[in-house]
Amino acid sequence: MNGQGPKPGSLQISSALADGAVEVSLQGELDLSSARQMEERFAAIDEQGPTRVVVDLARLLFMDSSGLRVLLLADARAREHGYELVLRPGRDSVQRVFEMTGALDIFHFESA
Repeated sequence: MNGQGPKPGSLQISSALADGAVEVSLQGELDLSSARQMEERFAAIDEQGPTRVVVDLARLLFMDSSGLRVLLLADARAREHGYELVLRPGRDSVQRVFEMTGALDIFHFESA
């Protein structure tokens, strides 16, 4: 691998905690094969007790309904644990998943 990103079909997740907020950056593909990895990351984030979690979708190459499901579950967890979940929009193909399912109205999106 040349360091330019994840191998095809995989997902890289990086996160950082600062002042009670966690920023999560996704790179690669959020789909059935990586959904479990993302669910585990959100569970670990819950343990940090954040006030806010920002998920940056800008470097996500692909997302399917499994990825949307993970984000919907994360939104429910955020409400349950009392923190705000915010998404930063992804490329058009990723945003189309939110548009086609009506999920744009569920999530809070903000620009970087």
